[in-house]
This record gives sequence, C-alpha cells and structure tokens, in this order.
Amino acid sequence: MSTLTEELANTDLLWDVPQATLEFLAEHSAPRTLASGEVLLCPELENGHVYLLLTGTLTVHFGTPDSPMIRELAQGSSVGEVSIIDDTRPSAYVIAKETCRVFPIHRHLIHQLLAESNPFARNLLQMLTRWLKSNTQRIVSDRMQIWELTDQVNIDGLTGLYNRRWLDNAFPRLLTQSWKKGQALCVLMVDVDNFKSYNDDNGHLGGDRALMAMGEVLKTTVRPYDFAARYGGEEFLILLPNTSLNEGVAVAERIRHCSESKAVAYANEHSVPGITVSTPLPNITVSIGLALNQSDSVSELIAAADAQLYRAKMDGRNCVRY
Repeated sequence: MSTLTEELANTDLLWDVPQATLEFLAEHSAPRTLASGEVLLCPELENGHVYLLLTGTLTVHFGTPDSPMIRELAQGSSVGEVSIIDDTRPSAYVIAKETCRVFPIHRHLIHQLLAESNPFARNLLQMLTRWLKSNTQRIVSDRMQIWELTDQVNIDGLTGLYNRRWLDNAFPRLLTQSWKKGQALCVLMVDVDNFKSYNDDNGHLGGDRALMAMGEVLKTTVRPYDFAARYGGEEFLILLPNTSLNEGVAVAERIRHCSESKAVAYANEHSVPGITVSTPLPNITVSIGLALNQSDSVSELIAAADAQLYRAKMDGRNCVRY
C-alpha cells in the first residue's frame, strides 16, 4: 500500500473502503496544498469536489470569512459533501487554519463511488448525520441563549407567552416573508369568554390564574413553528406560518377544546406547611376568530381576524369562526 492510499484509508469518508477503490482514487486525483488563510470553499463559487483533509486544520465560517468560527475540521475529516449531493453552492466559508494538504474527489467520481461502493455510501451517510446533529445542537444552544437574552424584553411575565412588544416587531416581518413567498399566514384572535365577569366573581388573583392557565394551553397546543402572544388583557394572537385554512381551523379547535377542559386553580394561602393545597376555580372557554393573509397589511389581517372573533361571540361564544 502506497503512502497516499494509506492516508486515504485513514480518512472518515474512505474508512474500510476496498484497496482497489483507494488505488483508483489515487490514480485519478492528487493532493493539493493550501497555505494558511487560503479559502477552500465559499458561497460565491460553485464547488465540484469533496475534499479529504490529509494534514492540517480547516475552519468553517458562516456569513463572512472573518465571522466567528462555527466548526473546526481535523485531519481525516472531509468537506464539500452537502454542496455536491445537493448540487448547490457551499453555504459557508472553509479556510485553512494552517498549512494543509487536501485530496479532491471530483463529483463524477463521487457519483461512481456511491453506485459501486457500499462502505463509501455508508461512511458518507454517517458523516452527514454527524454534521446534521452537530448543527442541530448548535442551533438549539444558540436559540436558548437568544431566549435567555430576550426573555425580559419580549416575554409576558404572567402567561410566559410573547408580549405585544415582540408581536409588533415580529408580525410585520413574518407577514412580509409569507407574502413574498406566496405562502399563507393564518392568524387566530383568541378571547377568553366573559372575562370581566370571571374577574368580578373570582377576584383579580383568580383572573390571573385563568390567564396563566390560558398561557399553558397555548404553549402546549400550538405547533413548534407557530407563535403565541398575549395581545392585551384577555386577548391572545396566534401566528401560524405556511398554514392553510383547514390546518388553521384544526389548530383553533384544538385550542378551544383544551381551554374548556383545562383546570384552573390557585394555591391556598392557608395551606398546611409543606403541603400545597389548590383551590379550584371555574374553567374558562374561548372564542376564536381566524383569518388568512390577503395582503401584506398587518392591520388588515388583524381586523379580519377580529371581525371573525366578533362573529364567534355573537354566535354564542366557545366556538371558532372563519
């Protein structure tokens, strides 16, 4: 076995690949040396190769070449697989952190290996899976940090939902994006039925507990990519991106059903030490108005949802109208 084929055999992509395949690759390509700071891949240029890192270290950057590094690639790893398989330009900048040797495999050879070599296909899938898991973990971590930083500013303290400040900033952007992409944006205007009477009968503490219960309902019934905000008082606004009328009605009915079955209670101030005793309160119901974006106007969409909410109230409450 030659020195080059030994190096190839020690890479993640070519691990356990037959010797004949390694020799075939060595005959059809040759290592390339990168100087420290040299850009190997970038979003501005098409990519025709998967690069195996034989020696040295590569760094990956999103946005610009001088943005913070998001990932470091060590000897034996590879880069360029996603753009080759997806037939798109690279999504990031890949830069030599130090002098590196890389082995380029042209897309035509990649396709041939996928058709002929089971170990190669297995290794490629495993590498892509690791890459996706790594990116997912980073996204989750970043989202948690963003959540913590914006919690005090954009979250309603009583319900734990987004507040009006967040809604005023995010709603126009979401609506504009949906309009430009030709996607439906479904809006639900949710109102707690007879809330003034509920407050009068159970006191402000009871009213607060009802709103807190409503916040719990919305956080557990909307989908992961939906947005629930406290619009004001006992009104809530739900944004459902890329959602059809039928899908929106299904979400609204789920919210309505869960609201009327949600237990509402507050802790008794005279509970036994060490034991929390909850005093039950009456359950609540909600009326919901639904509207789809017919333009890129936030005010028009809210007015349309509000008009349907008014219909729901006139039709006896505890119902959905659209």
